[in-house]
Amino acid sequence: MFYYKNTNKKKRIIFVDKRNNIKSIIFYIALFISVNSYSQSSIGLKITGPGFHSEWNQDPAMFENKLTKDGSVILEPGYELNFQKFVYLTNISIEIRQGIHSDAAAKMAGHISVGLRWKFFHLKRSTISISLAPVYAYRENWNKIHQYVDDDIYINNEGKQYKFLLGSVLEYNLFISKRSDLSFALIYNNSYQTLTVGLGLRFWINPYAKISGDKCNSCGKRWEQGKFRKWWHKVWR
Repeated sequence: MFYYKNTNKKKRIIFVDKRNNIKSIIFYIALFISVNSYSQSSIGLKITGPGFHSEWNQDPAMFENKLTKDGSVILEPGYELNFQKFVYLTNISIEIRQGIHSDAAAKMAGHISVGLRWKFFHLKRSTISISLAPVYAYRENWNKIHQYVDDDIYINNEGKQYKFLLGSVLEYNLFISKRSDLSFALIYNNSYQTLTVGLGLRFWINPYAKISGDKCNSCGKRWEQGKFRKWWHKVWR
């Protein structure tokens, strides 16, 4: 909304809107990325789809996005943005994830998480990593659904429900260029006890790892530049 404030000098227009908060968040994220761009870091986008969940003791009829009769296999179309920054050599990184999807009941849902990722395998153009993080999961209130019986798993808060979970991601990345990877992921607990499949693209803001001294021979630009390859052969061959 707009309102006017009169002063002795001049009339000023002051804008007050919740969108300012969103703009501030975007600004600080952009600032964080730009400040840390000198070290090895990346951003990524995943498209999520099929999911699997354990028995929820709910009427399967309420699951509009179900792919099987009992509702154990569902379709949760959505996306996930993530930012990754290495903090220890090229093995351990901080990862921020934020996603939105249509849940099993075809209601809007989302998640936010900040955690650690460990890259435990790297061979030629392939890497495999696993991450662990607390997850803030939220969804549109299922109490609006006729068949839903409140099981006290999620906390009710006006028009939405939320829950804090412990989530993890197992991800395989394939280098397709000097600055981009193709990602295949299994994501657990973006929604309660749900395993989701994701496919995405990771872009390296800066593929270099800045390490002082000779602490890490594996911290080259990419596998193509040979530094990681030489380290791999030295240690494992």
